[in-house]
Amino acid sequence: MTKTYRKLLFDLDGTLVDDDENRRYAIRQILKERKENASYERIENFIKLDNQFWKDRAEGKIKDPYEFKNNEEKKEWVRAQRFIKYFKNISLEQGKEINKKYIKYLSKNIIPIKDSQEILKYLYEKKYEIYIVTNGPLKAVNDKLNKINAQKYIKYVFTAEEAGHMKPHKEFFEKIFSSINTCETDDMLIIGDELEKDILGGINNRIDSCWFNMKKVKDNTRFIPNYEINSLIELKNIL
Repeated sequence: MTKTYRKLLFDLDGTLVDDDENRRYAIRQILKERKENASYERIENFIKLDNQFWKDRAEGKIKDPYEFKNNEEKKEWVRAQRFIKYFKNISLEQGKEINKKYIKYLSKNIIPIKDSQEILKYLYEKKYEIYIVTNGPLKAVNDKLNKINAQKYIKYVFTAEEAGHMKPHKEFFEKIFSSINTCETDDMLIIGDELEKDILGGINNRIDSCWFNMKKVKDNTRFIPNYEINSLIELKNIL
């Protein structure tokens, strides 16, 4: 028998919007601005670097070098690091400036994942509370939701920027519990494409999870979701 849920925690990038195409467009524009080679291989190298960077950051392998004055300063330092690594001979200030442009470009080419708008409308009409839980930057998140016409379905957006911690860390989820004024998780379901962030975050915080495995990749982790789907429309079989 399917469990009864009321609060749905949706990841955004790779779950509701096509994050890979979004990032490819943004880094291509940066390379063109810098009059550098924007070949397929160069762009894919950035995607790989970016994926590994955020994986390492979530796992605590990338440490802050000192105490920051505020969360904004910390955020700028963190996001600049991957551009410093990618372009190699640039300063921290140059990395920060590239990141600002990159976030701007992330808002320009937003492609919804197949069925994302239909499933959000369906769930909203079924009276589910729909939340966005993402490690992405807040400005880009809001632009993406507006571009795919999803804002009207969303009750609240939770970002790592605001929480000061990324999924799957407990502090990220504690921010959610505090904001919605409950630690009860029996009626929550987290839906996302990343086992190491979304599914593990659910497991660590007693939240049932649904792995959106659109690419049908093999699970090489020990993180077992409650459900697995290959298309968003399959959520109708669960909810």
